[in-house]
Amino acid sequence: MNVLVISNAYPSATHQGGIFVANQVKCLSALKLSIVTIVRKGLKFWTYLPFWLRNFLYLLSGKYDLVHAHYGFHSALIPAMVKRRPLVTTFHGSDALTEPLRNRLYFLMQKFVVSRSDHIIAVSNEVKDVLVCRLKADPSRISVISCGVDTSFFAPATKADARKELGIDEGEKVVLFVGHVTYGKGIDVLRKCARLMPDVTFVVLGKGTFEDGTENCRVVGNHPNDQIPRWINGADVLILPSRSEGTPIVLMEALSCGVPVVASRVGGIPDLVKDGQTGYLVEKDDVETFERKLRELLADPDKCRRMGRQGRKDMVENYDGLRIAERIEQVYDKVLANWRSRAKQAH
Repeated sequence: MNVLVISNAYPSATHQGGIFVANQVKCLSALKLSIVTIVRKGLKFWTYLPFWLRNFLYLLSGKYDLVHAHYGFHSALIPAMVKRRPLVTTFHGSDALTEPLRNRLYFLMQKFVVSRSDHIIAVSNEVKDVLVCRLKADPSRISVISCGVDTSFFAPATKADARKELGIDEGEKVVLFVGHVTYGKGIDVLRKCARLMPDVTFVVLGKGTFEDGTENCRVVGNHPNDQIPRWINGADVLILPSRSEGTPIVLMEALSCGVPVVASRVGGIPDLVKDGQTGYLVEKDDVETFERKLRELLADPDKCRRMGRQGRKDMVENYDGLRIAERIEQVYDKVLANWRSRAKQAH
């Protein structure tokens, strides 16, 4: 099968955006699918113009059996208009949850893409529900499939070794945050927890400005993806106090490394975290409960290990990248069979 993958977010030498799309392409290729990618090169808005032009030209002249577009209308609009082959569209979160609310044009474009997609992949149950209720998607044409995680790369490692490399004392209690340093990610909630827990080191890893002088916060900035497993394995717990989410990859990465998480009960997070088994779910903005759950885990290393083992098991069995790719291939097969059946009936 020849698949054309279109994505407006894809990693390059200068940024890591859309790395989960690249990992999915890698896993699909491992299944012997023939993949051609057309991706946006650069982050400036004007880079959409050559991206859309390449889409248009390839859709008219290229050889492919099926199109898989990532991120709603940003990538799927052109193939939805130039409909020569079946279209599968993955909605990752904001393209369904927030962008249709920006203005009338965004809403209409996302609704058009939904109506023209032969099948939709939603990364979480919340995204599916919003697509059905807000954009009137047919629920029978939606599959809930996460992006997946490379469980061989994000794997448990000796905490003492990781901490030695990172310059963290073996006896420290360490809570790790990985993500954009923004209000939406709940960075203010993290600051408040840090002030309430002066005996704990909070490591902040990600893009953005952390404007706070809290002494027990170690701000290390952004790091390449290949360094993330070391930071995760050096931590006791990962925190993600987001106010909204799709399906956060960092939670899968932490659980795959055997590190429990304390995260907000928003978006696709409840799909990933089994409350009380692989971590804890907390209502957004509830600083007191975030602090209590963090303290509970940090005070009980055996519980951390048990939750970590269960989290690792869950990721390997249900979210490994190759397993996810197999589920996506099944979607491709079904969509293509239906397309060919309709084409045969039309003739």
